[in-house]
Amino acid sequence: MSEIETLTTGQAARYCHVSQATIVNWIRKGKLKAYATPGGHHRILLPDFLSFLESYGMPVDSTLTTSSRARVLVVSDGSHAAMLAEILQEDGRLDVALASNGYEASAQVVRFEPDAVVLDMTSATLDCLALCWWLRTFTEGEAISVLVVGGSEDEEAARAAGADAYLPSVAVADRLRAELGALLESG
Repeated sequence: MSEIETLTTGQAARYCHVSQATIVNWIRKGKLKAYATPGGHHRILLPDFLSFLESYGMPVDSTLTTSSRARVLVVSDGSHAAMLAEILQEDGRLDVALASNGYEASAQVVRFEPDAVVLDMTSATLDCLALCWWLRTFTEGEAISVLVVGGSEDEEAARAAGADAYLPSVAVADRLRAELGALLESG
């Protein structure tokens, strides 16, 4: 089961893609089971929320049902993204999400809450250095490891932008799992 035990109305609203007021209305109408804190705020137990989602045929976000496996966000465009994700998912110990542009990546960082982000500098349409810098600025204080994959000439720039580790793209298949594993263990 997930590490999440209870949700606030704001968290439930984000998962359902509705407003917080809508969640409160569902609670008041008895559609969504919740309890009130002494301060009058609603809290929703995870099993009750999952039951609600299933009963109304709503999608269940993987972050609600996954175990404490590490979450990795792969940011890459094209088929390279699928290859990187496949490598990471081979042994079944990681939950992997994909983003193909900066907007998707920022949304996934907020929603998926990855433990690590793999940025592909070989992507033609991505500004990976800007994303790396944004991750370091936006997630200050959070333990998100950033691994950049690119050409050997890009390492210095990637590290200057805040990358924790750098992997030449020629070595991806052999070293990605090992490098990411070391980052996650140290974080």
